[in-house]
Amino acid sequence: MNRTVAPGLLEPEKIHLMEPEILSIQNAPIYIFNLGTQDVAKVEIIFNAGSRFHSLPLIASLTNELIDEGTSTKTSAQIAELFDYYGAHIQTECNVDYASVTLFTLTKFLNKTVALLIEIINESIYPEDEVQTYIQQEKQRLTINQGKVDYLVRKHFNAELFKGHRYGYFPKIADYDAIKRADILAFSKANYHSGLHSIIVSGQISDVSKKDLLKVFEQLKAKKTSTPYEINHPKPTPPVHKFIEKEDAVQNAIRIGKRLFNRTHPDYPKLTVLNTILGGYFGSRLMSNIREDKGYTYGIGSGLVSLSEDGYFYIATEVGAPVFEDAIKEIFKEISKLNEELVPTAELTLVRNYLLGSFQRSIDGPFAISDRFKTILLSGLSYDYFYNYLDIVKNITPQELLTLSQKHLFPSDLTQVCVGKKLL
Repeated sequence: MNRTVAPGLLEPEKIHLMEPEILSIQNAPIYIFNLGTQDVAKVEIIFNAGSRFHSLPLIASLTNELIDEGTSTKTSAQIAELFDYYGAHIQTECNVDYASVTLFTLTKFLNKTVALLIEIINESIYPEDEVQTYIQQEKQRLTINQGKVDYLVRKHFNAELFKGHRYGYFPKIADYDAIKRADILAFSKANYHSGLHSIIVSGQISDVSKKDLLKVFEQLKAKKTSTPYEINHPKPTPPVHKFIEKEDAVQNAIRIGKRLFNRTHPDYPKLTVLNTILGGYFGSRLMSNIREDKGYTYGIGSGLVSLSEDGYFYIATEVGAPVFEDAIKEIFKEISKLNEELVPTAELTLVRNYLLGSFQRSIDGPFAISDRFKTILLSGLSYDYFYNYLDIVKNITPQELLTLSQKHLFPSDLTQVCVGKKLL
């Protein structure tokens, strides 16, 4: 073997994604991925309990975060001790659209740990002292964040893109003072006991385990709601340029982007390729120019965010105040190049190989596969989305990318928000 010669690249002809076995409970689906070589399992219970389901969005995140802080029969310390005894742990997640509670456990203790998880969801009492402690911690964290340029630029950028909509909301100190335990309990009853979306189980799940697991899940009080949720699409907003002064800033934070659409739009997979070229990986144009060539920043990147009712594109970085304006010029220079010039074949081949390799890594293992499945499940899509995406990555042309850039990433359509120090 000649180690001075890099091995050749092999493009996968076809990638097959395992379909889950589908069972049901309380009229809600349970998706089971029985695979893997280790005796571990992951159980994720998803609820229609994101912040858009309450007039005070903090209630959703607090309900999710504090769900394991005590039940009618167990304290938070006893719950933590039991999970530790079984070598298991839970994690919670809450965004604007959905909330979830996820259990990681050894399969030999699956029934016992799931039973404990269900008790937490069914019987969480949200003790007043835990609520108040958490509120004080969050107020302190918010106070600290309000001094950080990266937090401030995200806050003002989202507020400009989604004016008057929940997607543009960021908390204020006064919002925490308005929280009452009764609101949390009411939200838990309405959205955790009646807002079940689905359950995803992955890992080594034998047929015997499935039967026993179904019996345990029968104890879950949560029901899948039959009431359709109101769709509230954000209203269009014109592009703006905004600078927020912060005289003590060490660096200036920049966010540039625009409202687009979510994963269900036919152009979304193509834009993933275009975004990767611009700023979606370490070898991107923005990194090569603004970090490697100019040395203006340690890191810069771009991304696409898919939301339930919308989506957006963004570029984010932090640079020193003396090079702040030059950095913005270089960012728009790279965007303009995408609008004016065809992407060279060699560069497109490199990005194509990177995306295909990244996708294969993203489906390595049962938990990774369940995460990929969750992505399409919450978007109302099927595996055809991924197969179509892979086909686009393999076959998209420089001309298609040029047309796509001119259609969606025209420089004058982009909102620009900056936070930092203004030089005289």
